[in-house]
Amino acid sequence: MSTISDKKILVCTNYRANPNTPSCGARDSDRVFEALSSLNLGVPIEQSPCLGMCNVGPNVRLVPNGACFHAVSTGNLNKLIKDIKLFTAC
Repeated sequence: MSTISDKKILVCTNYRANPNTPSCGARDSDRVFEALSSLNLGVPIEQSPCLGMCNVGPNVRLVPNGACFHAVSTGNLNKLIKDIKLFTAC
């Protein structure tokens, strides 16, 4: 069982070398990272290299064993924040 100290939020901020190939970094994932970092969510928030789902990014992953969220933007953080609070409460 994970403890709160084991949990963290990963935000993919990877840029692909080819600008014609989708990447989270090219879709403003840095803004998602900054927005989440500005909140007091009780767990570390880290920039992550590629999470392997570039076509549906920006991607955010709750680790360990948490959900992965796709197409995250600063405009749709409410559900993610609710899920983060549930994740950290377990």
